Amino acid sequence: MPETYPAVVRYVLWGIVAFSALYIALIAVVPLPLYRLFGNTFEAAAALVCMGICLYAYRFWSGRVILVLAAFAFGEYALATAFWYLFTLLPLTADFGRPFVFTSVAELAFFGFMLFFIAGFQIEREKEPFPLSYRIILVLVFLAVPLMVIARYGIVVRTGLLLVQFAVVAWLILVTIGHGFYRYPLIWAGICLRALVSMLYGLRETLFLYYPSWNVTLPQGTTLSVYELASVVGPLIILSIALITLGLLSYIRDPGNDPRPPV
Repeated sequence: MPETYPAVVRYVLWGIVAFSALYIALIAVVPLPLYRLFGNTFEAAAALVCMGICLYAYRFWSGRVILVLAAFAFGEYALATAFWYLFTLLPLTADFGRPFVFTSVAELAFFGFMLFFIAGFQIEREKEPFPLSYRIILVLVFLAVPLMVIARYGIVVRTGLLLVQFAVVAWLILVTIGHGFYRYPLIWAGICLRALVSMLYGLRETLFLYYPSWNVTLPQGTTLSVYELASVVGPLIILSIALITLGLLSYIRDPGNDPRPPV
């Protein structure tokens, strides 16, 4: 790994961070259909950029397996988000309405994003001591929300999928902490944001969808339903991906982070 990666890489990634933050605010002024269209396009493009950076870093800067797994995560997310959005527009599925997207095959790819990092973190670093009692408490905290939704609406496909989604998020957080990646601020911030947005997305497509009367009035005077406002999940996910990529590049540049022997 060079002493520092090219400045253009940092500029591109921090540019994605800045644009994501700006785009979140634009939900108050951009019509929602256009906001979703441009947002999903930006998601796919930015994820592909991060994939390319990780692959380049693997080939020319460091042969760390975690970079390849991160590239796979970003690449499959780009494909999944394109599919997810197009799936809501195809004539064959348009009559089902937006609720149907939460039970599409795209969910497997969204879970896959987190599973790639779960595997990458476990391969990259040895497991550190993490008391079982803390792990149990953390899992119970994460599962409390989907269990309350199930208690209210029963077990159906969407609520069951919500429970699985929260369980995968809890697993990601446990592995991130258990393998010491919480010590790297950009990686930790990106993972936490990705986990938060994943849970928000699940709630948007289950709970928020059926309460159109839950409204929020923004400072500009625009009133949106909570479901509509939750469309910010797209730029938030890209913000998390850019932060994770920045964190990974800083992580592998540090000579003190020796990789495990090749598996």
